[in-house]
Amino acid sequence: MHRLGLFSIVLILVLLGGCARPAAGPAPESSMEQGTRIEPPVQLSDFTLPSSLGRDLSLSELRGKPVALFFGYTFCPDVCPMTLSELKRVKAELGADGERLQVVFVSVDGARDTPEVLARHLSAFDPDFIGLQGDDATLRRIGPEYGLYYKRNTPEGTSAAYLVDHSSATYLIDAEGRLRIVYSFGTSPEIIAAGVRELLKEG
Repeated sequence: MHRLGLFSIVLILVLLGGCARPAAGPAPESSMEQGTRIEPPVQLSDFTLPSSLGRDLSLSELRGKPVALFFGYTFCPDVCPMTLSELKRVKAELGADGERLQVVFVSVDGARDTPEVLARHLSAFDPDFIGLQGDDATLRRIGPEYGLYYKRNTPEGTSAAYLVDHSSATYLIDAEGRLRIVYSFGTSPEIIAAGVRELLKEG
């Protein structure tokens, strides 16, 4: 099996619901509470999407600093706002080094999450967080590298037009654009901050 294909299967097992443990493969298991370290690191494909900065932004533009990347959407009732709040706490835990971490929120609901909506939503958490308006074509292309899963549905008992089920991990990317650690939903900010510090020490 192609290395990336096996890597995707491992990540899907890790990320769905944030509760499954990874099988054997190119991403050796460490404690889920500590994050799953990707060894060897995986060089991620570049992509460009409309951003909350008011212009198109490429992932490669963020080289030179660690990036904490998360897929979600602004209408998410629980996982997304909780994760964004935790990432704000990660920056606080890092102190002055918090400015050296870039948080990126990639929307899996591009129809509703315009750059303006993303900017307004993220400003409630941290004005330095960057939002990207995902589209299905781009998400399908890059999704396997992250083990990304998302599916729109209209559950009973809600007035929402639709909700989106999606994988809930946070991906820590190093200054060279390589995926280094995957954190399941609910990982403590202190643990994520420790991973960021490791990357910062690398220069």
